[in-house]
Amino acid sequence: MKEGLVVEEFAKILGRYMKKFSLEAIDIAYLANSVKKTISSVLDDTGSLKLETVEAVAKSFGLRYFEFGNPNYPMPSFESLPEKTKQRIAYRKKEGPAIETTYTTSEINDQIKKVLASYQIGDEFLANDISIRIYEKYGVKYTVTEIVNRFRNSLQEYIENTKRKVLERQGRGPKPVFYRLIKK
Repeated sequence: MKEGLVVEEFAKILGRYMKKFSLEAIDIAYLANSVKKTISSVLDDTGSLKLETVEAVAKSFGLRYFEFGNPNYPMPSFESLPEKTKQRIAYRKKEGPAIETTYTTSEINDQIKKVLASYQIGDEFLANDISIRIYEKYGVKYTVTEIVNRFRNSLQEYIENTKRKVLERQGRGPKPVFYRLIKK
């Protein structure tokens, strides 16, 4: 069987499961530890599948990939689903349809600038401090990486990297770097 036909068949089966349990692509991505784009591309017949993804999707319904992929295999009952899947079904029922939120660069930049307005020229701060202040002020959560990317790309005339790191930080990953406000 050609790969395109396999993906198409898998998408049909997944669509039936999603309809029966009132789930959306974002829910399947969450349950399969994947990303929405991957699941959506399969459902739209524009993507491909890896065996690991197929197995993860199947496991989210308490099945193996060969059971899930068999159109004649009986669909599991709600009671037989894994607990995480039951919780996600309850979550989707409570929250309603997923609403995709996209942030424009200008929104993020404006929020960063407004938070930076409370700093004085020469003040030093961490990207995480800015992320926390934006969340407190606007209720929007940005990752430190998103904040740092704005510092580097579109706000470099206002902010400089001091190259000074937080050495007390333990654990894996890079040490946070202090930034300095150089212009308001």
